Amino acid sequence: MFKAVGKKAFMKLMDSLSKGYEIAAPRKFSNKGVFYSAITDAGDIYLGAEFTVEPVKKLFLMPSEWLFENRFNDGKISLQGGVPPQEARKRIIIGVRPCEARGLELLDKVFCSDFKDSSYSKNRERSIIVGLACSKPDKTCFCTSLGSSPAETRGMDAIIFAGEESDEMMLEIITDKAREIFAPLEDAACEEHRKKLESEKKKIKDPVRKINIPDALSASFESGYWKEVSSPCVSCGVCTYLCPTCHCFDLVDEERKRLRCYDGCCFKDFTQQASGENPRPTKRERYRQRVFHKFDYFRKNFGEHLCVGCGRCIRHCPMKIDISEIAANAPKNK
Repeated sequence: MFKAVGKKAFMKLMDSLSKGYEIAAPRKFSNKGVFYSAITDAGDIYLGAEFTVEPVKKLFLMPSEWLFENRFNDGKISLQGGVPPQEARKRIIIGVRPCEARGLELLDKVFCSDFKDSSYSKNRERSIIVGLACSKPDKTCFCTSLGSSPAETRGMDAIIFAGEESDEMMLEIITDKAREIFAPLEDAACEEHRKKLESEKKKIKDPVRKINIPDALSASFESGYWKEVSSPCVSCGVCTYLCPTCHCFDLVDEERKRLRCYDGCCFKDFTQQASGENPRPTKRERYRQRVFHKFDYFRKNFGEHLCVGCGRCIRHCPMKIDISEIAANAPKNK
C-alpha cells in the first residue's frame, strides 16, 4: 500500500500523533549538522538529503544508560531498574535511512537472540520505524556493495520518498503498525500516483563507490599489512561511536548505580586485564580486531557482515581512514 501526501499534511499528522506517541526524527542545527532529536514541533523534522551525524542506534542502545541501582534500607539490599516509566511510551522514529534500519536488524542478532537484552528489546518493541529513501547517496556510501540499496525497506514499517524540491511525498506502507498510524491519510490508488512512485524510485542513484568485500580475512591475520594500515589511526573512537552496528560497551559503577557506556576495540584499555596483561597491546592488533569483527567474525557467527556501508566512519574520521578499502585490499595470504 502507498499514499501520496503533501509535506504540510504529513507534518500536521505528526503533530497530531505526538499527543499519543513519542516522536523522534532528524533535526538540522545551524553550524552543527543533522542529529536525531525528540520532536515536539513537526516543523523541526528534517527530510532533506543530508545525513545525520549520529546513527539511529543511539535511540535503542544509548551512549550511557542506567541499568539499575542498588539500595540499602533497613538492613536489606534491593535493586531498582533503570528504565523510567515515561520511556515506555510508544514511539515513532521518522527519517531512518535504509542502511540504519538494516543496522538495527544486525543489532537484533546480538541483543535479541540467545540472550534478550531487556532495555534494547523494549526500545525495539515500542518503536515504529518510518524510513527515508536516500535521494543523494554520499560519496563515502557503499551500501550496494553489502547487498543493500538506497531505497531498501528491510527493517522498516514504512518508507518515505521525498524530493527536496517537491511539496509532495510518496509513502510506502509495509506493516500493520504503520498502516494504523497513517490511516488518516488517503490511499494513493490512482495510476498517476503509482507512476509517480516508480518515477521517484528511478531518480534514486546507487552509490558510486563499489567495494569487493572478501568472505573471510583469516588468511591475512598475521600479515604486516595491519601494522601499515593502522599507523594513521589516532584511536579517537569516532568510527565506533558513529557506527550503526558497533555495540561494545563497558559497565561502570557510579555510587550505587550501574551504567552501561559505549566502549570500543580501538581503545588500549578495552582489553586491559587486571593483571596488567593486554592481549592487544598495539594499534595493529586493535585495528585488525575492528576489521575482522566487521567482515569476518560476525559473518561466521550470523551469516552477514557487521557493516551496512553508511560511510560514517570514513566521512568523519580525522585521518580519513577508509575501512572499506582496507578490508577489500587485505592480502589473501600472510
